Amino acid sequence: MTNNVLEHTKELVRIASVSGNETEILDFIHRWATEAGLSDIHATNRFVCGVVRAKKPARRALILCGHIDTVASGEVSEWSHIPWEPVEADGRLSGLGVGDMKAGVAIQMACMESAAAHPYGYDLWIAAVAAEEVDGAGAAAFTDYFESKTDYEEVNCIIAEPTNASRVEVGHRGNRFVTFSFSGEAGHASQEQQYAISSLPPLVAMLNDLEVIREHLRRKYCSEVMGVPSFTPTRVGSCKNSSLNKTSDLSTLSVDIRTTPEMDEDFERWIDNLAATYSCTWRYDASFVSSASCSRSAPILACAKQVTGIATSSISSGATDQAYFQQKGIDTIIYGPGEFERAHTCNESISIQAIKEVYRQYTAIMQAY
Repeated sequence: MTNNVLEHTKELVRIASVSGNETEILDFIHRWATEAGLSDIHATNRFVCGVVRAKKPARRALILCGHIDTVASGEVSEWSHIPWEPVEADGRLSGLGVGDMKAGVAIQMACMESAAAHPYGYDLWIAAVAAEEVDGAGAAAFTDYFESKTDYEEVNCIIAEPTNASRVEVGHRGNRFVTFSFSGEAGHASQEQQYAISSLPPLVAMLNDLEVIREHLRRKYCSEVMGVPSFTPTRVGSCKNSSLNKTSDLSTLSVDIRTTPEMDEDFERWIDNLAATYSCTWRYDASFVSSASCSRSAPILACAKQVTGIATSSISSGATDQAYFQQKGIDTIIYGPGEFERAHTCNESISIQAIKEVYRQYTAIMQAY
């Protein structure tokens, strides 16, 4: 079955699936699910799911979830090979999305094939979801579907995001992409006084006050479980039709804000006050993801710790689809073979041995669940 894992990984890498263009890879997963003999297969433009039923009607279920979209490759010329062509060298497999997280999805596919031949005492589901790198719309759609179609007494989930096969992650901070808009008056740039009434001074003031804003967040919204929030500017923009000799009447600042549960509860009041302080307005640029945390008594967490030997659980560095499952009462952990520091990088690669070992661990976790 290990050969199946590697072959599935290569098959997935060969299909370009940058967020927003997941149709081909979802069709591939749909065909695979049918050929693998899964039941209750459901395919949409957001997700594909299926199940291996227990030998007898079961009140418990385990979901294997993974996203099949990737970030853009960047300049293809900077890659040592075509990003969508998997290449083996020096014990590693490289290709766009191989670690984040096509190898993880391939492991889950192989686990489903094994379960189809030898079912467990619970129902085993797989969900391949789109749009994780954007707004999590695939996981949101799947969890809504799952909630409407099932009635289990207990459901847990494991997502194969990259954790270096060395961390069992039980939660993540929230993720809110926000753009602040600053307004002013345009004027002829040959007159220096025009700068003072343009849209730039309040934007610059916010950037100059970054450490003040961050320190306030750390003090006010620190979480014992999640740590501290973060506030990271990512892009500055101006009105699209501005001339070089004209001061800007509209400027924007985009910020990636990571939240704790305490900050989630108070977010809109806090950001309204921040916008008022710098005389600007704000908007969401994508659907936000709240912070999430798995119960410390969740069966899937106990099984993962037992099998991997990792006694201490961690918090994910970035946001994942976990929040959508936790919102439905589905305790979820994150564990996968990819290396987080290689995610979203040129020449992304993964250890072939890690793929094999994590597949073995997934099999053992499912047997223990």
